Amino acid sequence: MMNLSLIALLWITSVFGVEGALFLQVFDTLPQDREVNPGELIVIPCKVRNRKGECAWLKDGVVVGKIPGKYTFNREPDDGDCGITITNTQLEDDDGLWQCQVTQASLQELTLTSPEVKLTVREAPYPPIIEDTTIQIVQGDPFTARANEAKRLHCLARKGNPPASLKWFLNDIELTASVNQTNVPDVEKRKTWQAVSALDMTFTKEDNHKMLKCVAIHDAYDTKAKDIVVQLEILYPPEISLEGKPKEEIIEGMSLILRCRADANPKANIIWRKSGHSGIYDIKDYIDFNPIRRTDSGVYSCSAKNDIGQSQEMEITVDVRYKPKINRVYPSPKTTVSLYQSTRLVCEAEGNPAPKYSWLQRIGGDPVIWRERTNNATFYIQNVTYSFQGTYLCQASNTINGIFNTLKSEEIFLDVTGPPQVLGETYQMNPNMVVNKDENAVITVLFCSDPDPRRTFWEWESFIQETDSNTGRHAAEAIQKLQSRDDCYEARLTIHKVERGDSKTYTFVIENDKGRDTFSVSLEVKEPLMFIMLVGSLSIIAFFIIVFTVTAILLYRNGMCCFKISSEFKPPSESIVENGCPDDRTDLTTAKTVPFCTSKNAGGKAKIATIAEDPFYKDGKKADRNDNRDGLSFASLDSSVREPDFREQPNVATINNSRIRIHPHVASHHENTRVMRPFQSPTVEQAYI
Repeated sequence: MMNLSLIALLWITSVFGVEGALFLQVFDTLPQDREVNPGELIVIPCKVRNRKGECAWLKDGVVVGKIPGKYTFNREPDDGDCGITITNTQLEDDDGLWQCQVTQASLQELTLTSPEVKLTVREAPYPPIIEDTTIQIVQGDPFTARANEAKRLHCLARKGNPPASLKWFLNDIELTASVNQTNVPDVEKRKTWQAVSALDMTFTKEDNHKMLKCVAIHDAYDTKAKDIVVQLEILYPPEISLEGKPKEEIIEGMSLILRCRADANPKANIIWRKSGHSGIYDIKDYIDFNPIRRTDSGVYSCSAKNDIGQSQEMEITVDVRYKPKINRVYPSPKTTVSLYQSTRLVCEAEGNPAPKYSWLQRIGGDPVIWRERTNNATFYIQNVTYSFQGTYLCQASNTINGIFNTLKSEEIFLDVTGPPQVLGETYQMNPNMVVNKDENAVITVLFCSDPDPRRTFWEWESFIQETDSNTGRHAAEAIQKLQSRDDCYEARLTIHKVERGDSKTYTFVIENDKGRDTFSVSLEVKEPLMFIMLVGSLSIIAFFIIVFTVTAILLYRNGMCCFKISSEFKPPSESIVENGCPDDRTDLTTAKTVPFCTSKNAGGKAKIATIAEDPFYKDGKKADRNDNRDGLSFASLDSSVREPDFREQPNVATINNSRIRIHPHVASHHENTRVMRPFQSPTVEQAYI
C-alpha cells in the first residue's frame, strides 16, 4: 500500500510540480485488513490530505451507500477522515473486500482509490473430526491399526471462516512430519471454509494405547481451540521372552518354574514343547517343576500365536545336575591273572556333569595310601606284574556349583601268580653301589613270588651263600614279608667293614615252582673322603714349596751375581749426599733405598744404593755366598761415592733418621768398581749397601 501511494505521489509531482503537488488530495491513512466476530462493530480507517472530492466505499466492487445503523461514513469530512463504521457485522453481509475512494475535484486530478482490504467476519468451524479413509472415528472410540502398516488419517474442521489451523499430537507430542493441511471452500455454507489435515503414519507396537489427538485452532471458538482424541489400538503378532532360568546350576530336588511371556495384541496362546517328545508338552504360560528330577532334563521351547501372527520359538535348556552314582564294577570281588598276561577292571557310573573316573590301588602301611593307576573308566593292564597285585576301587567324582562330589565303589582284589619277580622298576633299586672303606655295605632286594619262594640265596664269583646264614663278615638275613604288599618280600645282605677286595658283583637268586629271577648289584669300595683330601692337600703344599724354591734360586742367580764391594768404600759417619746435591743430607734410617750424588765427572747422575739383609750372616752364622733364599740384592755404586767412616761409630750407619748396624768390611780393588765384601762377625746385625 505504501508503495502505491509513493508511486502516485511521485507521478503527481512529475505532472504538477512540487508546488502543485502540495495542494493535491492524497491518502494519509490507507485501509487495512480486519477481522471481527459476528455482531461486533468494526471501523475500517481511511484518511485523505487536501480532500476536495467526496468519500465513497466499495464492497466486492460495488458502491456501498450510507445505511443508518449499519454503514456510517462522512462523504465530505473537513478533516479528511473518510473511515467507515460497520455495525452488527454479519458474515453474509459484511465479509468481503473493501475499498476507499475519493472523487476527483477537477479534471486535472485523479480519483483516489485505495487497495482492497479484506474484512473477515469470523465463523466458528464445527469441532474437528478424524476420518480413516471415509470412516469417521467417533470421539472416545479406539482407532485400530496393524503394527508397521502405513495409514493415512484426515482431520477436518468444516464451515469455518477463516479456515481453522489444524495440528496433530501423539501423547501431547506434536507431529510435524508427514502432515499436510489444505483449505477449500465449504460447499454447504457460502463464505466458509473446510480445513483438512492429512497425517501419513506407520504405527508400531510401542504406540499401542497411546492417545492420538487433532486440534483445531480458531479465534471464533470460545476456548480458541477444540480437539478430538482417540486411543490407538495397535495390533501386532506375539513376541515372547523366557523367564525362570536360575543363575546357578540346577540340582536335582530343587524347585523350578519356567515362564513364557508373550507381548501381543490381541492376547496370544502359549504352546510348550520338549525335545524328544512328539506333540505339545503344555499350553500354560508356565511350567512348574517341584521337585525337579534328572528325567526333566532336556530342551524346552515356547511359542505364541494370535490372529495377527505367530512368534518364533525360543528354547531353554534344563540341565539337572546330580551327584555320581556307581552302577557296577567288575570283575568283582576278586580276579586272578598270571604274570605277564593282560586283564582289565571296568567301572560303570552315571552323574551330571559326567563323572570323572579314577582307579585306585591300595598301598599298605600305616596309614593306608591309595595310588592312582588310571583316570579312565576302564583300567586295562596289558602286561601284568606283581606291582599290580593288590586291592583296587573305582572313584567317580564331579563338581556341582563349586562343590566337589565323589563316590567310591566296592573293592576288587587282583591276585597275580607266576614265577618270582624282582621289583626293580617299582622301587627303583640301584644296581650300582658305592661304599667307603671300613663301612658296612647293605644290599637290599625286593621281590614278589606266588607261589612262595622255594629257595633264595646270594652268589658272587664262585661263592654261594644261602639266606638266613652268616659267614663272619657276610651276613645274609632271612627274607622278610613286606607289610605293604601281599606275596612280596625283602632280602638283605650285609658286608661288614668292607675292603678294597669286596668290590665285585653280588647276585640275588629267587626260585619257586614256576621259575626263577635274579638281581645283581655292583659294589665299589672307595677310600674315605678325608683321606683323599689329606693326600691332595699335602700334594698341593709340596708343589708350592718346590715352585717357591726354584723361583728363589732363579732370582738369586739372575739378579744378584754382579754385586761387588770395593775395599776403598767408606760410608760417611753422619750422612750421605742425596739427589746429587752435596749440601743435602738425609738420615739413612728412613728408607732402604736412597739416591747418592756422584762426582762431577759422572755428570751428576745418581746411583741407587740398596740396603738389605746380609745373606752371609744368618742367625749369627756365616751363610753360603750363593744362597739367595733370604732375598739378597746388590747395587753397583759409582767409584766416586764416599766410603763411610766406621771409626766414629763402628758397625753403625744412619739412614733416614734410623740407625742400623753394619758389618765391618775389607776393600778389594777392581778397576772402576768398588765391591764390598763382608767379614764374619756373628755379633752384629746384618745390612748391605
